[in-house]
Amino acid sequence: MTLEIVYFGMAGRGEVLKLIAEAGQVEYVFTPVKYENWSSLKPSTRYGQLPMLKINQDVTLYQTISIARYLAQEGGLYPSDRIEASLSEEYVAAVDEIIAGFVTVFFKTPEEKRPEALKSFSEGVLKTILNALDKVLEKNGDYHLIKGKLTWADLFLFDIVGNLRMRGIDISFASNVAKMIDNIKENNERIKSFLESDRNLRKPTQ
Repeated sequence: MTLEIVYFGMAGRGEVLKLIAEAGQVEYVFTPVKYENWSSLKPSTRYGQLPMLKINQDVTLYQTISIARYLAQEGGLYPSDRIEASLSEEYVAAVDEIIAGFVTVFFKTPEEKRPEALKSFSEGVLKTILNALDKVLEKNGDYHLIKGKLTWADLFLFDIVGNLRMRGIDISFASNVAKMIDNIKENNERIKSFLESDRNLRKPTQ
């Protein structure tokens, strides 16, 4: 059975899942949910949330990171080495803190308070985490958070940086992160093809 990613017809938390599937050549279909249909679908979901991944007739997986991990494992983007796997989990968790802060600023903060919230986010969690990941990339020296290989952690970082750039948030202080993003975009043919396709709901591209 082809995997089915179900999310709203927007980028949001569904886009990183498609990125991972595309990079790992995992066969999937994307089913967009219209907002007017969400109220009828919501009670049938486990947590009243999307995304969800239909694996087969008996198994549906929820929660973005759990779905991403499964897709990464299916596509060879999850490290087999236990230490590397644990490091990738750490990096994804760190990026998820950025995502949470981003969502708070742009979707949960009243517009009149947003400049102050954005300043706090940019100078706090965003700078702290990007600087830390920048040092990891500098040490590895090869544009990957796990030395020598593309993993789901790279794609989580790639996705949120795309969001940050679209909002005009400067990440130039994390030069290795910026170089990593540009390297993936320019040199990974699967990602490049996805970004240029109609399957990419986050446009303009990174």
